[in-house]
Amino acid sequence: MTERNPSKSRAHSAAQNPFDPNTVKAKVHQYQDGKSESPSRADETADEKPRVVPRSELEWNDLISNRIEEAMRNGAFDNLRNKGKPLPNLRNPHVPADQQMANDLLKNNGLAPQWISDRTSMLHAIELFRVKLAAIALAYQAELADATTPILRNAVRDRWVLQVERWQEEIHTLNQRINVINLQQPIARLEIFKLRLDDELKRVEMNRVL
Repeated sequence: MTERNPSKSRAHSAAQNPFDPNTVKAKVHQYQDGKSESPSRADETADEKPRVVPRSELEWNDLISNRIEEAMRNGAFDNLRNKGKPLPNLRNPHVPADQQMANDLLKNNGLAPQWISDRTSMLHAIELFRVKLAAIALAYQAELADATTPILRNAVRDRWVLQVERWQEEIHTLNQRINVINLQQPIARLEIFKLRLDDELKRVEMNRVL
């Protein structure tokens, strides 16, 4: 029969009993040792700046901008790969190979795909239409203000109705072109919105009736 070691038995029971005097004494010493180190930790914490958590999208944007500017000042972007060089040609996996080759040929020759040229031309046509509409509407306002008799004012209003009808026809033609261009565009978010006469008149604070 193997004899049990009394000291080992007491140590084992102390480890199992958290209220054993030896265990409590060891805990007290451990706490005092940790407490003696706490002032230095408190000093380190006092030196640290309080952490501010952004609460809005604007604050997040400011924080990100500040971090980027700080990194730039510290030279974090000084040794970037391909710095000062054109971006590498990134292939769009959704563009067919033949179309990609055609786009590369156009790019190498300083040209743009047809849909880009058509879109630019369409946007220019819309802007020109709006400029002309604003100028004509302003002229009608001035003419109506200068009309001194009901007959003259009615004549201005009648011509205004005819002008509004012409604008409606122009918008119909522009919208047909917009439909064709939107079908050609490979990127949905570049869709050109159709024009509405009432919206265009609101831009110049006018209505269909003068």
